[in-house]
Amino acid sequence: MSDNLNAEEREVVKLIGFFKKRALLLIDENKLDMAYNQLIETCDKFVDQLNLHAEKRNAILQNRDTLKGLIKDNARCPQCESSDMLKMVGTDKSDRGLISNKYKCRKCNIEFVWNAPNNPGDMVVYVEQVISEMEKRLADEPMDAAAKEHLNASLDQAKENLEKFRPVVIASQQDLEELEERDREMTALVNQFKKHLMIEKIKMEN
Repeated sequence: MSDNLNAEEREVVKLIGFFKKRALLLIDENKLDMAYNQLIETCDKFVDQLNLHAEKRNAILQNRDTLKGLIKDNARCPQCESSDMLKMVGTDKSDRGLISNKYKCRKCNIEFVWNAPNNPGDMVVYVEQVISEMEKRLADEPMDAAAKEHLNASLDQAKENLEKFRPVVIASQQDLEELEERDREMTALVNQFKKHLMIEKIKMEN
């Protein structure tokens, strides 16, 4: 049995195992119609289908965890400017709808919300906003050549990073949405198969 199966999937796999063992024994004793071999074959195919789905689900969720792990806060207390005594105490949603981590500095005894999102989807939106603000500054604010060159370099770097990161985030989100839909379908199939197997189990024993 795959370690990636959820509780409902494990339950139906155990039920299938019990059903198969009992059916094969009764077939050997000529107490059960050979037609049950077809149902046993269907059971095997369904278990293979479940394991394949569970493995794909695990791969998608691991990929999202890896992607989320790329988002590093590097948070610092706004008062003492240190990260040594910080403890994450929750999250907060900005007026722009972006979710960020909330910290408490145990040294200064203050709470604050870090100024960047804590998840890949919001980070894409955040970087897009930063790029827009940088472009506006270049267009509107007077600055010397050195400052302008530095801001242009930062802008180019932000755009390059965004172009690499955005497609990965979009693909991951699409994978998750497809997985959630497939999970709903598999849950319905599991419940349906379980009911059918319970009926066949009762018929087999009578």
